[in-house]
Amino acid sequence: MNFQIMKNRHTFFYISGLLIILSVLLLAVKGLNYGIDFKGGSIIHVRFDSESSENKIRDHFKQIEKNRGLYFTSDQIIVQSVGGGQGREFIIQYPAAPVDSAKNAEVHDQILSDLKAIAPFSDEALEVSNVGPTIGDEMKKQGIWAALLSVIGILLYLAYRFEFQSATGAIVAIVHDLLITLGFLAIIGIEFDVTVLAAVLTLLGYSVNDSIVILDRIRENRKILKETNFAALIDTSINQTLGRTINTSVTTLLALLALLLLGGASIKGFAITLTFGVIVGTYSSVFISSPVLLEMTGEKLGRNPAAK
Repeated sequence: MNFQIMKNRHTFFYISGLLIILSVLLLAVKGLNYGIDFKGGSIIHVRFDSESSENKIRDHFKQIEKNRGLYFTSDQIIVQSVGGGQGREFIIQYPAAPVDSAKNAEVHDQILSDLKAIAPFSDEALEVSNVGPTIGDEMKKQGIWAALLSVIGILLYLAYRFEFQSATGAIVAIVHDLLITLGFLAIIGIEFDVTVLAAVLTLLGYSVNDSIVILDRIRENRKILKETNFAALIDTSINQTLGRTINTSVTTLLALLALLLLGGASIKGFAITLTFGVIVGTYSSVFISSPVLLEMTGEKLGRNPAAK
């Protein structure tokens, strides 16, 4: 393979710039659809009299919604099986009612009454708790700090392991992936909960891993191909690692596709986010991080700049 990527790098910059602008506008106008973890809700720990499952519980809430009407859909609930509960014990989370505290308790009691009528459960084992908006706001702040600290930590390590220009190229690619992925989440309206946050943080690590492979090959080729134009050297390095990059992305996407199809509703957000993120991360590691390195270095490495 002999793709001339550096020659067309400005085209890729324009495409990515447009996508980033659209993503920022979407985040500013529409915003993310925060889940219970970030905007508050109710959490119940129930032990049903008979064996149940996540799909059965969702069907129960669909029936409640059909009979009485709910302020949320069955897709918005989070169902977790409790280990050792023999298929009868579950933790169920759903959004808080858009009413004051007194009416919220009334609505909550009615939901429990309707659920018990459809699927009887033990009152002795019932545990109820609420996640207030204050805790939700704190979770948002912690999520933002987690992303920022990840980016800073990656930058410091790459600056130590490589050179600052290479580290900057990788960080630009990470920020590129983060903004576009968040814009994608905003436009499809998927619920942003802790599993989606985990997918976003996983994406940061995946993106920099792909970029490091190419940057490391560039560093090696600088020692071997001493007379090569720097733009041509970068193209050579990308072409040498392109097969590995594609193979890694395809195998990762196959695993994510299995999660998406068979993983159930509770992990759907994680799978969708990471699937899109892997595609964007593969693109940025090839078409963004290395071109940024070329723009930042040029003559500083004793190479001729890319041909105009």
